[in-house]
Amino acid sequence: MAYVSKPPPAPLEKYVREYVNETGIVSTWYYDKSVSTSGPYRVDHKYSKEYLDSLKEKKKRKLKTK
Repeated sequence: MAYVSKPPPAPLEKYVREYVNETGIVSTWYYDKSVSTSGPYRVDHKYSKEYLDSLKEKKKRKLKTK
């Protein structure tokens, strides 16, 4: 019996990757080979409520020191 290897799968044309940061920020990266061959063509960031509240507090403290 001879071993017949399977052909490698075709590379994906469109795919999405999601990354979650330690602060709770979710980044969604959109790839499409027909739009861009060197990287994602769009990146969306979704911020958690806690992160946005911490930014507001930092801004308030910064304004008080001026």
